[in-house]
Amino acid sequence: MTDQIPHFDSWSAVPRDTYMTKTMLAKLDLPRRPGGPVRAMVTGQDFRGRKTDLDLYAVAESVPSPASSRQLTAARAGSGTDARTCTDCGARPEQPCTTYADGAALCGTCAHIRALRTAQRDAAESRAWAIDTAARLLADERLAVVHVDLTHRGTTSSGVKRSPSAARLVALDTAGQPLIDVTVRLVGPRSKGIPDSAIAPEDAADPIRTALAGRTLLLWAEGTAGELAGALQQPGQQPAIPTGYGVRNYLWSPAMHWRADIDLRTRRLRPCIPPGTADRLLHLLQRIAADAATAPKES
Repeated sequence: MTDQIPHFDSWSAVPRDTYMTKTMLAKLDLPRRPGGPVRAMVTGQDFRGRKTDLDLYAVAESVPSPASSRQLTAARAGSGTDARTCTDCGARPEQPCTTYADGAALCGTCAHIRALRTAQRDAAESRAWAIDTAARLLADERLAVVHVDLTHRGTTSSGVKRSPSAARLVALDTAGQPLIDVTVRLVGPRSKGIPDSAIAPEDAADPIRTALAGRTLLLWAEGTAGELAGALQQPGQQPAIPTGYGVRNYLWSPAMHWRADIDLRTRRLRPCIPPGTADRLLHLLQRIAADAATAPKES
């Protein structure tokens, strides 16, 4: 029985000083060849861009290629471009730099910085959409800022998550004044873990429907009020928490684009942590909308 070798799901997980492919070894400034068997594998792409597993060899076991110093000098002189020196920082990495359309040859770090700057510029451009969205919502006199907080009951002895026992719905107008604050029972009346203030869904549906009727809703994310809305549904009645085109709006995406915080590793926008209360949700909306006064205008 042969020993299993490490398998990496992506290149970001591969210790580059420890493992390289045969091609990477050959492209070193002082080329080398595998000096031992395959020591690991990584999921990557072949020359056609198709997903495949690539063999990795131990750098410590590699041996110099047959190329002499004279051959190496001739090969470098005949390449026509200096892909061994980073245009930005002057580094001379062992692997060739990445050459861009503007003629820049960048080491891995400078290439990553360039990609980060591009991502930051793209994110900055989308911030205007987030500000406009927040300003439009805040200007709506019918807006109700809604937060639903579930009462969780932990897990069973077998590790299964119990359904929440209650949901507290708080809705505020744009001035921060309460429209409704009610806790609704989501389980049977004899279940454990029900807050003392919780009332039955059939008793809560009409007050919630009255408070939110004709309102434009702002919640944090889709599904925020899902369990509560289902419990409040009454046959033949309009939903207690209004639905329909443009009625429910969500702040998570505008907030993420407004913050424009780029993840250093993935170069994508970092997801935002939910505000957690209705007044914090309103506070965040106000902060985003306030940037409308200072946001650059399109010419």
